[in-house]
Amino acid sequence: MRTSLALAALVALVALLSACGDGERAERTEQADRSEPASADRDPSDGPEPPAEATPTGETRLRTVYVPAYSHLPRGPNPERRSLLSILLSVRNVDTSATITLNHVDYYDTYGHRVRRYLDEPRRLRPLETAEFTVDTFDETGGSGANFLVYWEGPSDAHSLLTEAVMVGHLGAGYASFTSRGVELDRRPDPATLDGSAEPAPAEPTPAEPAADEPNGEAAEASPPAP
Repeated sequence: MRTSLALAALVALVALLSACGDGERAERTEQADRSEPASADRDPSDGPEPPAEATPTGETRLRTVYVPAYSHLPRGPNPERRSLLSILLSVRNVDTSATITLNHVDYYDTYGHRVRRYLDEPRRLRPLETAEFTVDTFDETGGSGANFLVYWEGPSDAHSLLTEAVMVGHLGAGYASFTSRGVELDRRPDPATLDGSAEPAPAEPTPAEPAADEPNGEAAEASPPAP
Protein backbone atom coordinates (compact mmCIF):
# COMPACT_ATOMS: atom_id res chain seq x y z
CA MET A 1 0.00 0.00 0.00
CA ARG A 2 2.76 2.38 0.95
CA THR A 3 4.61 1.48 -2.25
CA SER A 4 1.58 2.30 -4.38
CA LEU A 5 1.12 5.66 -2.68
CA ALA A 6 4.80 6.53 -3.12
CA LEU A 7 4.70 5.54 -6.77
CA ALA A 8 1.58 7.64 -7.36
CA ALA A 9 3.18 10.63 -5.66
CA LEU A 10 6.32 10.25 -7.79
CA VAL A 11 4.28 10.13 -11.00
CA ALA A 12 2.34 13.23 -9.97
CA LEU A 13 5.58 15.08 -9.19
CA VAL A 14 7.09 14.18 -12.57
CA ALA A 15 3.92 15.32 -14.35
CA LEU A 16 3.96 18.61 -12.44
CA LEU A 17 7.60 19.30 -13.29
CA SER A 18 7.00 18.45 -16.95
CA ALA A 19 4.04 20.83 -17.10
CA CYS A 20 6.11 23.63 -15.60
CA GLY A 21 8.89 23.07 -18.14
CA ASP A 22 6.46 23.10 -21.06
CA GLY A 23 4.95 26.33 -19.79
CA GLU A 24 8.34 28.03 -19.52
CA ARG A 25 9.32 26.92 -23.02
CA ALA A 26 6.02 28.16 -24.45
CA GLU A 27 6.47 31.51 -22.71
CA ARG A 28 10.00 31.91 -24.07
CA THR A 29 8.82 31.04 -27.58
CA GLU A 30 6.00 33.56 -27.36
CA GLN A 31 8.36 36.28 -26.18
CA ALA A 32 10.76 35.53 -29.04
CA ASP A 33 7.92 35.70 -31.54
CA ARG A 34 6.86 39.07 -30.20
CA SER A 35 10.38 40.54 -30.15
CA GLU A 36 11.58 39.29 -33.57
CA PRO A 37 9.17 39.20 -36.52
CA ALA A 38 9.34 36.42 -39.06
CA SER A 39 11.86 36.92 -41.88
CA ALA A 40 9.07 37.02 -44.44
CA ASP A 41 7.45 39.97 -42.63
CA ARG A 42 10.68 41.82 -41.89
CA ASP A 43 11.14 45.18 -43.62
CA PRO A 44 14.52 45.27 -45.43
CA SER A 45 14.81 48.97 -44.62
CA ASP A 46 15.08 48.08 -40.92
CA GLY A 47 18.65 46.86 -41.49
CA PRO A 48 21.72 49.00 -40.85
CA GLU A 49 22.58 51.59 -43.47
CA PRO A 50 25.86 51.15 -45.39
CA PRO A 51 28.59 53.63 -44.49
CA ALA A 52 28.27 56.93 -46.34
CA GLU A 53 30.72 57.62 -49.16
CA ALA A 54 33.11 60.50 -48.57
CA THR A 55 32.33 63.62 -50.59
CA PRO A 56 34.95 64.19 -53.33
CA THR A 57 37.13 67.20 -52.59
CA GLY A 58 39.55 67.14 -55.53
CA GLU A 59 40.08 70.02 -57.92
CA THR A 60 37.82 70.28 -60.97
CA ARG A 61 39.08 68.09 -63.79
CA LEU A 62 38.00 68.10 -67.45
CA ARG A 63 37.31 64.67 -68.94
CA THR A 64 36.05 63.22 -72.23
CA VAL A 65 34.32 59.92 -72.99
CA TYR A 66 34.16 58.27 -76.43
CA VAL A 67 31.06 56.13 -77.05
CA PRO A 68 30.77 54.01 -80.24
CA ALA A 69 27.33 53.81 -81.84
CA TYR A 70 25.60 52.46 -84.96
CA SER A 71 22.74 54.21 -86.78
CA HIS A 72 22.51 51.34 -89.26
CA LEU A 73 24.14 48.01 -90.07
CA PRO A 74 24.84 46.61 -93.55
CA ARG A 75 22.82 43.63 -94.71
CA GLY A 76 25.06 41.57 -96.94
CA PRO A 77 27.58 42.78 -99.52
CA ASN A 78 25.22 45.35 -101.05
CA PRO A 79 25.88 48.65 -99.20
CA GLU A 80 22.42 49.89 -100.14
CA ARG A 81 20.78 47.17 -98.04
CA ARG A 82 20.79 48.41 -94.45
CA SER A 83 19.05 47.72 -91.19
CA LEU A 84 18.17 51.02 -89.54
CA LEU A 85 18.70 51.42 -85.80
CA SER A 86 17.59 53.91 -83.19
CA ILE A 87 20.17 54.99 -80.62
CA LEU A 88 19.77 55.88 -76.96
CA LEU A 89 22.83 57.41 -75.32
CA SER A 90 22.66 56.99 -71.54
CA VAL A 91 25.03 59.14 -69.45
CA ARG A 92 24.97 58.15 -65.78
CA ASN A 93 26.57 59.87 -62.83
CA VAL A 94 27.37 56.86 -60.66
CA ASP A 95 28.88 58.94 -57.86
CA THR A 96 26.66 59.01 -54.77
CA SER A 97 27.88 62.37 -53.47
CA ALA A 98 29.44 64.40 -56.31
CA THR A 99 27.57 66.62 -58.78
CA ILE A 100 29.21 66.79 -62.20
CA THR A 101 28.67 69.02 -65.24
CA LEU A 102 28.13 67.97 -68.85
CA ASN A 103 29.72 70.62 -71.06
CA HIS A 104 29.08 69.14 -74.51
CA VAL A 105 27.53 65.99 -75.97
CA ASP A 106 28.47 65.76 -79.65
CA TYR A 107 27.40 63.21 -82.27
CA TYR A 108 29.84 62.31 -85.08
CA ASP A 109 29.41 60.31 -88.26
CA THR A 110 31.54 57.52 -89.69
CA TYR A 111 33.93 60.03 -91.29
CA GLY A 112 34.53 62.01 -88.10
CA HIS A 113 32.28 64.96 -88.96
CA ARG A 114 30.19 66.40 -86.19
CA VAL A 115 26.54 66.19 -87.21
CA ARG A 116 24.83 67.28 -83.99
CA ARG A 117 25.49 69.03 -80.69
CA TYR A 118 22.90 68.18 -78.05
CA LEU A 119 23.58 70.78 -75.37
CA ASP A 120 23.16 74.50 -75.86
CA GLU A 121 24.51 75.13 -72.36
CA PRO A 122 26.19 73.05 -69.64
CA ARG A 123 23.96 70.64 -67.76
CA ARG A 124 24.52 69.55 -64.17
CA LEU A 125 24.01 65.93 -63.14
CA ARG A 126 23.26 65.34 -59.48
CA PRO A 127 24.46 62.17 -57.71
CA LEU A 128 23.00 59.05 -59.39
CA GLU A 129 21.20 61.18 -62.01
CA THR A 130 21.06 60.07 -65.66
CA ALA A 131 20.90 62.13 -68.86
CA GLU A 132 19.59 60.59 -72.09
CA PHE A 133 20.07 61.59 -75.73
CA THR A 134 18.45 59.92 -78.74
CA VAL A 135 18.95 59.39 -82.46
CA ASP A 136 15.83 58.53 -84.44
CA THR A 137 15.60 55.26 -86.35
CA PHE A 138 15.41 56.97 -89.75
CA ASP A 139 18.32 59.32 -89.04
CA GLU A 140 21.15 57.69 -91.00
CA THR A 141 23.61 60.56 -90.79
CA GLY A 142 25.82 58.78 -88.26
CA GLY A 143 26.31 55.56 -90.18
CA SER A 144 27.79 52.29 -89.01
CA GLY A 145 30.80 54.09 -87.53
CA ALA A 146 28.93 56.77 -85.58
CA ASN A 147 30.13 57.88 -82.17
CA PHE A 148 29.53 60.33 -79.36
CA LEU A 149 31.99 62.48 -77.46
CA VAL A 150 30.84 63.43 -73.97
CA TYR A 151 32.74 66.37 -72.48
CA TRP A 152 32.29 66.72 -68.73
CA GLU A 153 33.95 68.07 -65.63
CA GLY A 154 33.88 67.26 -61.95
CA PRO A 155 36.09 66.67 -58.91
CA SER A 156 39.25 64.78 -59.79
CA ASP A 157 38.42 62.10 -57.22
CA ALA A 158 34.80 61.61 -58.38
CA HIS A 159 33.81 58.34 -60.02
CA SER A 160 33.97 58.20 -63.81
CA LEU A 161 30.72 58.46 -65.75
CA LEU A 162 29.00 55.31 -66.95
CA THR A 163 28.13 55.94 -70.60
CA GLU A 164 26.35 53.45 -72.80
CA ALA A 165 24.76 53.50 -76.26
CA VAL A 166 21.74 51.23 -76.75
CA MET A 167 20.85 50.33 -80.35
CA VAL A 168 17.43 48.90 -81.27
CA GLY A 169 16.19 48.02 -84.73
CA HIS A 170 14.19 45.75 -86.99
CA LEU A 171 16.30 42.83 -88.22
CA GLY A 172 14.73 40.17 -90.40
CA ALA A 173 11.45 38.99 -88.94
CA GLY A 174 12.03 40.48 -85.50
CA TYR A 175 13.85 43.10 -83.48
CA ALA A 176 17.35 43.14 -82.08
CA SER A 177 19.12 45.31 -79.55
CA PHE A 178 22.68 45.60 -78.33
CA THR A 179 24.81 48.01 -76.34
CA SER A 180 28.26 49.55 -76.43
CA ARG A 181 30.15 51.07 -73.50
CA GLY A 182 32.03 54.36 -73.53
CA VAL A 183 35.77 54.68 -73.01
CA GLU A 184 37.34 57.59 -71.14
CA LEU A 185 40.09 59.20 -73.21
CA ASP A 186 43.53 59.87 -71.80
CA ARG A 187 43.78 63.19 -73.64
CA ARG A 188 40.97 65.72 -73.92
CA PRO A 189 40.41 66.70 -77.58
CA ASP A 190 39.61 70.23 -78.65
CA PRO A 191 35.97 70.39 -79.85
CA ALA A 192 36.74 73.33 -82.12
CA THR A 193 39.43 71.34 -83.92
CA LEU A 194 37.19 68.31 -84.38
CA ASP A 195 34.18 70.13 -85.78
CA GLY A 196 36.26 72.28 -88.12
CA SER A 197 35.11 75.58 -86.64
CA ALA A 198 38.59 76.69 -85.68
CA GLU A 199 39.80 79.33 -88.10
CA PRO A 200 43.43 79.10 -89.25
CA ALA A 201 45.69 81.88 -88.10
CA PRO A 202 45.99 84.65 -90.72
CA ALA A 203 49.17 84.54 -92.74
CA GLU A 204 51.75 87.22 -92.18
CA PRO A 205 51.79 89.76 -95.04
CA THR A 206 54.72 89.27 -97.38
CA PRO A 207 56.83 92.43 -97.78
CA ALA A 208 56.82 93.80 -101.31
CA GLU A 209 59.95 93.28 -103.36
CA PRO A 210 61.83 96.53 -104.01
CA ALA A 211 61.69 97.79 -107.58
CA ALA A 212 64.68 97.22 -109.84
CA ASP A 213 65.48 100.94 -109.87
CA GLU A 214 64.95 101.22 -106.10
CA PRO A 215 67.73 99.29 -104.39
CA ASN A 216 67.08 98.59 -100.73
CA GLY A 217 63.59 100.01 -101.15
CA GLU A 218 64.83 103.59 -101.56
CA ALA A 219 64.29 105.65 -104.70
CA ALA A 220 67.51 106.17 -106.74
CA GLU A 221 68.62 109.69 -107.41
CA ALA A 222 68.07 110.81 -110.98
CA SER A 223 71.27 111.30 -113.00
CA PRO A 224 71.74 114.76 -114.46
CA PRO A 225 71.12 114.92 -118.20
CA ALA A 226 74.15 114.77 -120.45
CA PRO A 227 75.22 118.12 -121.86
